[in-house]
Amino acid sequence: MLLQSLLKLLRLFIFLLIVFAISRILFLLYFHAELQPHVLSLIPATLFNALPLDISTACYLLFVPAILLFSTFFWSKKSLWQILTFYMYLVAVLYIFGGIGEIGVYREMRIKVYYSAFARIFHPSEILTYLSLTSLAAIIVALILVSALAAFSFKKIVGKFSAKKSPMSFGQVSSAFLFLLISIPLLIIGCRGGLQPIAVNEGEVCFSNNQCVNDAAINTFWNLGHSYLETQKSLAANNYVVMPHEDAKEIVRSLYAVQKDTTISLFKTKRPNVCILILEGWSADLIESLGGFKGVTPNFEHLIKQGYLFTNIESSGHISDQGLAVILGAYPALTFGSIINQNEKQLNLPCLGKNFGHENYYTSFLYGGQLIYGGIKKFITLNKFNSITEQKTLPRLDAGKVGIHDSLMLNVWKDSLHHFQQPFFSCYFTLSTHVPYDAPTFHPHDWGEEENPYINSAAYADRQLGRFFSEIERTDFYDSTIFLIISDHGHHSPANHEYDSPGHYHIPFLVWGGALKEEFKGQKNNRLGSQLDLSSTLLHQLGMRSEEFVWSKNLMNPYTKDFAFYAFNDGFGFMEPDRSVVWNRKFPIHDKNNGATQAEKDTLHKKGAALLQELMNDFLKR
Repeated sequence: MLLQSLLKLLRLFIFLLIVFAISRILFLLYFHAELQPHVLSLIPATLFNALPLDISTACYLLFVPAILLFSTFFWSKKSLWQILTFYMYLVAVLYIFGGIGEIGVYREMRIKVYYSAFARIFHPSEILTYLSLTSLAAIIVALILVSALAAFSFKKIVGKFSAKKSPMSFGQVSSAFLFLLISIPLLIIGCRGGLQPIAVNEGEVCFSNNQCVNDAAINTFWNLGHSYLETQKSLAANNYVVMPHEDAKEIVRSLYAVQKDTTISLFKTKRPNVCILILEGWSADLIESLGGFKGVTPNFEHLIKQGYLFTNIESSGHISDQGLAVILGAYPALTFGSIINQNEKQLNLPCLGKNFGHENYYTSFLYGGQLIYGGIKKFITLNKFNSITEQKTLPRLDAGKVGIHDSLMLNVWKDSLHHFQQPFFSCYFTLSTHVPYDAPTFHPHDWGEEENPYINSAAYADRQLGRFFSEIERTDFYDSTIFLIISDHGHHSPANHEYDSPGHYHIPFLVWGGALKEEFKGQKNNRLGSQLDLSSTLLHQLGMRSEEFVWSKNLMNPYTKDFAFYAFNDGFGFMEPDRSVVWNRKFPIHDKNNGATQAEKDTLHKKGAALLQELMNDFLKR
C-alpha cells in the first residue's frame, strides 16, 4: 500500500510534467517563425531547461493529491480517487487554457501573462470582446484536442487506483504516516528546487538569446504565482531598495535638476485651445520619420511636415491604463501595473484635466469604447472633466467588438470641438489599432499573416486622421488650437523588438495646429525624453504651475537632462543618449544598444535603480 501510493504520486508528477510539455510545445510551434531555422532542436532544449520550474510547479500542485492519497489509507478509495482525478483534470485544463490564452497575449504584447493583468485578460467578457468567432472556435477546438490528449496521458500514466479496501491495522496507520513523512518533505524540496541556499527562479531556466524561447521555458502557473507574490509585496513595502534612501533621492534630484528654469516657446498664444490625441498602441515603427517602415502612415508623415516632432520619446509602460496615467497625470508605469488600478491612490494623483479646469478651460474626454477598462473611467471621473463621452453615451453609432471605430468617433470629436466653450482642453483616445482590429477597411499591406491585422489597422487609422485634420484646418478655431499627438504605449511590430528593449517602447509625439509658431513647423527635436514629459512641457508652454508633476521634465528647457525610464513586469529600462540598460529579476543587467562599457552600464543601472526605488517610495506614501 505504501509503495503503491508513492508510485501513484510519482505518476501524477510525471503527468503534470507532460501537461506542461504539451502546452510549451504548442507555444513554440505557434511562434515557429521567430525560431527558424532551429525550431526542432529548440523544442527538446527548451523542455529540458524548463524542468527546474516545471518540477517546482508540479510539487506545489501535488500537495492536494498527497493529502488525498494519505486519506485513502483510512477511507473509501473510490470516492477519494474520483476527487483526485477531478482535481488533476481541472489543473490540466486550466493550465492548457492559460497556455492557449498566453499565446494570444504574447502575440500582441510579447510578455508572459502576469498577475495584475490576469483578471482582465482572462475575464470572459474580455475574451468575447476581443476574439473573432474564428479565433474563438480555434481556441475551443485546440482546448478540446489538447485536453483530450492530457486525459489520454492521465489514463495511460496514472491509471486507476485498484487497491482493495482492507481493515484498519497498526501497519496501515504506520504506512499512512510514513507516506506523509516521505512525500511531504520531498514535495517541499521540489518546490524550492533543491537544498541549495537560493530557491529556484526564472533565471535558472533561461538559456537562449531568443526572448521567445526563454519565455516558453518559464512555467505559466509558476510565473503567475510569482508575480502575485511580488505584487503583494510591492503593495505592502518597497521591494526595490538597493541603496540608502538619501543616495537614491540625491540621484533622482540630480536627474531632474536644471540650472535655469526657462523654456523655448512653441505657441503663438499663452491660452490656446489644447487637444491631446492619444493613439492606441502606435509604435514608432509605423512612422518612417521615426525610423519605421515606409508607406504605412503617409498622412501622419504629412502632419509631421506641418508640426513639431519629438523623435526620441519612450513610453513609460506597455498597457493603456499605464499610458493614460502617464499622459494625463505624469505618473510612471509601475513594475506590476498602473497606479490608477489602486483606488485609494487615485485620489492623490495630479491630472492635466484638473489643472486646465482651474484655469477656466472647458475640459472633455472622448473614447469610442468602454472606459471601465483598467480603472480609466474612475480616474477621468475623479478629475472632474466637464464632459465624458464613451460608447454607451453614443448608442446609435455602429461599433466593432471593442467600440466605435475612429472614422465615426473622429467626426464626433470634431463636432464636439465646434460646440465646446473656448478655451477648451479636450482628449480623444483612439481604439481602431486595438485587437481584434475589426475596422471596416481594405488591407493595402501584406506583411505576413501575423503582422497584417496590426499594420492594416494602423493604415486605416492613419487615413481617418488625415481626413480629420484636413477638416480641422478649415474650422474657425484652428488658428487658436494646438494638438499634442502621442501614443499610449508601443506595440509589437514586424521589427520584432524584444519586449524589454528601448525599440519596443519608442513612440511618436507630435505637436501640431494653428497655434504652433511658423518657425517650428516641420522641425524636429531629437532630445531623449519620455511620455511622462508631456505634462511639464505643455504646462511650461502655457505658463501654468507644474510642480505637482514631479516625474515630468520640460523638454523645451535647454538645461533639462536627456534620459528616459520605462517599466515592465518586475523590471525597468533606463536610457541616456546612445546608450541604455535593462534590468529585471530574470536576467543580469544587459545593454540593449551594445555600445556601453561596463562602467557606463553600472552607472546607468544605478540611476535606473534609484528612480525605481524612489518611485516605489512615492507610490507607497500616496
